[in-house]
Amino acid sequence: MNLLIIGGGVFLGQALLQAALEGGHAVTVFNRGQSRNWWPPGVKWIVGDRLEDLHLLMGRKWDAVIDTCGYRPQDVEASCAALYDSCERYVYISSVSAYASFANVPIREQDPLATSAEVNRETINGANYGPLKAECERTVARAFGQQALLIRPGLIVGPHDPTGRFSYWPWRICAGGRVLAPGSPDTPIQFIDARDLAALIMRLIMVRASGAFNATGPNEGATFGELLDTSRWISGEDVEIEWVDQQFLEREGVQPWTELPLWIPTHDPQTRGFHAVDTTRARRNGLRTRPMAVTISDILEAGIPEHDDKRRIGKLTRERERDLLAVWRLQKAGLALA
Repeated sequence: MNLLIIGGGVFLGQALLQAALEGGHAVTVFNRGQSRNWWPPGVKWIVGDRLEDLHLLMGRKWDAVIDTCGYRPQDVEASCAALYDSCERYVYISSVSAYASFANVPIREQDPLATSAEVNRETINGANYGPLKAECERTVARAFGQQALLIRPGLIVGPHDPTGRFSYWPWRICAGGRVLAPGSPDTPIQFIDARDLAALIMRLIMVRASGAFNATGPNEGATFGELLDTSRWISGEDVEIEWVDQQFLEREGVQPWTELPLWIPTHDPQTRGFHAVDTTRARRNGLRTRPMAVTISDILEAGIPEHDDKRRIGKLTRERERDLLAVWRLQKAGLALA
């Protein structure tokens, strides 16, 4: 097949490029050239900004376009218009954050999406990311109908993840000492290795699938405790893991998901389903997820970043972790106010 990847420079885009080449497909990438300027032999590279240079794509033909970096509906609308006569299928990488609510579990593809009616469409932030992704989906669906393939990943993880969200935990275990963990070891978590997501997307394109697909995992399920125990086993570090009450963390101002990655308070009815996304449709269409231990091992093999690395910005620092654990132990001993 002849494929166009909008983006393709890092992480998921890089995984998609690798999966496409391994499948014997012809690949063109369209991006600004800021993240990389070398491509494997045979890959065509069109340098351009999707806000200004979509005319460079017109008049060409692709079996499928994979849009990895569409965040604002006006930008996606422009790319859909420019490529309408140039491709048979438009694949849009959305997010499970596009759902209107996570109150009713499990979260399925037919559940309502968030509205963007009162949302700022210019600047992307944590508050409008999901609603804008939802509106981008609607834009692609209106333009391409049955030729639209909408992928809703959960947290995308793996080596070279530029966010460091999942990687925070293997890195933290490797640092040793007492590790603060939120809530209970039995808390379910969901995530998907970028390489497994790329393989699923390639398969869906090959079978000419359409519509929306939740894409997360692992297929066999996972818990927070399993993540930390597996990281401890792979690293060989003899660490002490202390499970801390979630409401204590909230009172202390610890920010879920960002400051303490993967943590979503389980007692909040509006977010309790974030790690309860149904992937039946994707699994029936070939979703396979590698063992968690493989992903963790590959993350550590890629190297542990320095403390000033951008992937560590905003995460719980060792100093704050020590302070929180000290107060938590005093409170458990009855020596501090609850």
